[in-house]
Parts: sequence; structure tokens; C-alpha cells
Amino acid sequence: MTPSAKITLYLSARDKIIALPGGTGRRWAETALDLAGFTQNHNQIHTLTLDDQAQARQALTHLHQAARDCQVTVTTHTRPYLGDIAEAIMAALPGHWMADVEPLREQQDQHYLRDYLWETGTLHGLLETNSLGFAAILRDGGGTELLLAERPSDGSYIVGALTPSPDYVRVTAPAPRSVIASDARLAARFIQTRLLPDYERAIYLSRLDEAEEDLRWAQESEPGTYDTVDLEAALYRFRTHATAFIATLRENTPLPTEQAVFLDRMEDGLNLGELDDPDPEALADAGAVWLIDGEELIEMAHAATPPASLTPAKPKALPTAALPPPAVAAAAPGPRR
Repeated sequence: MTPSAKITLYLSARDKIIALPGGTGRRWAETALDLAGFTQNHNQIHTLTLDDQAQARQALTHLHQAARDCQVTVTTHTRPYLGDIAEAIMAALPGHWMADVEPLREQQDQHYLRDYLWETGTLHGLLETNSLGFAAILRDGGGTELLLAERPSDGSYIVGALTPSPDYVRVTAPAPRSVIASDARLAARFIQTRLLPDYERAIYLSRLDEAEEDLRWAQESEPGTYDTVDLEAALYRFRTHATAFIATLRENTPLPTEQAVFLDRMEDGLNLGELDDPDPEALADAGAVWLIDGEELIEMAHAATPPASLTPAKPKALPTAALPPPAVAAAAPGPRR
């Protein structure tokens, strides 16, 4: 039996055609794209620029011929390229975001992403049961990573949080719920008003859990019953969490004078300005401050826990998908039987 091979073409708003080869005979699809003049980037995404319309038409004609010779099915996707949606969402979010578009050629690619999802809900099921084509990972540069995918059944966009690295924080709080929207504008609004606040709250609560656990362990352990390396690691984690707690507390200004003085003293005593490279004497002083005043800082941090977000408004109906340009539609052959 001849292996199946397919190519799906996506129109990008950046004057490009994006091609996704797939199927058990994917190498034939890749061969057809190479023969037609498509190029690959670092993520092995095949692209064809549309700067020169005549050249683009010729390349698509060559693709049609190469696909026929290689027994490859070529279809045109009628929805916008997911990379463009990711860029539109990032442009509407505060801060500086970056996106990596991930081609999902095989089911195992989706399962790999699924295993890093924080929430086991709608997006998890989508990666488990559907063939998506592409997904995008949105990063804010500070440890937050969001996964964007398009739901084939209705063309809506789903964005969920990826589990933070254990080196960043060991998450124990309930996962933030993914958001669903009909377009990039609504997706960005729901991310900003619901997903990110819930994400920050979950991270904050997880920090509190870990800080309490480490402090309780350190206070209850008898000298000589623990490894010094473990104690230093717990202190480092607490100092990392304390940095976040103090920043949150100071955001809730104005603070009473007594609390403001206490935070200044904790910041100095824990040597938070030299978090990654304190000298041994400063580290010993930080350990003493941790054991004596750490509980009071945690109590203050509990009182400043960010509130849960409000449920967003119901998304509007999906707009009608735009048709592909004539250059793409004319050159792309229909499904082969």
C-alpha cells in the first residue's frame, strides 16, 4: 500500500504561503515542496514568498506537477495562518512577547505539547484527539508560556498555560483555565483579563505553599539531621519567593509605615539584591533572617494574594472565513482519491 502524503497550504498576512507536509509518506511531500522552490526556516516550516506574483504562480504550478508525480495530496486551508494570529495577539498584550510556531506533523508532536499543559481541560483534549497542523507558544520572557491552538470544529482559538519549569516554581495551585475566543482581538482581551491574572495568582499561591513548606522544614529540623545543600536550596527558594512577595506588597500602596519598614529590613536582611551570588557571611545572615522573620513575611504575603479574575463576556459569533487569493486557489489541486 502506497504511504499517504499531503501538503496543506496556509496564506500568511506577511505575503507568504506556508506549507505543512504530513502523512506517513511525508518525505514525498517535502520532496515536492523542495522541487517547487519552497524554503525552510529553523523550525522546518516551508514558505513561499509572494513578493513576485509571477514567480509565485510558477512555483505553485511546479508544486502541482511535483505533487502529482509524487502522489501527494495538496489542499488549501481556508483559515488564517496561526502564526499571524499569534502576532496579532502579542501586539495587543502588555509587555514584550515572542512566539514560536510549532508545526504539528505527527500526533506525537501534539502529545509532546499536551504533556506540558498545566490544565487538563479543553485544550488538553484538543491536542489528544484532533489533527491541528500548527500550534504557537507565546512567551513573555519572564517565565510565562502560553499555548495557542485553533479548534478545527468551529475555527475558534484556545489559549492555555504551559506548566512553569520546576526551577522557576513547583506549582501546587489549581491551573488557570484556558480561554476560548473567535478572533485574535478577543483572545488577547481574555488573556489579559482572565488567563494572565489567574496564572499570576496560581504562581503566587504556589510560591506561598513552597515558602511555607520550606520554612516549616527548616524550623523543625534538628542540626545535623539534614544535608547543608538541601538547606541552602530551601533558603534560595525562599529568597526568590520573597522577592515576588515584597514586589506584590509594595504594589498595594500605600503601606503602613511599620510594614514598609519591615519590608525594607527583610529585603536588606535576605540580601535580595545579590540573589544569585551572595558572599558566605551575607548568606548566613539571610538564613537567620529567614528563620526569625520569614513567617511574618509569609503572613503579609497571604493577605496580599491577588484576587481571582472575573468570568469574561461570551465570545461573539465567528466571522466568515476569508477565501484564499486566486494565485493560491488556482494552483492548488483538490484532494486526490
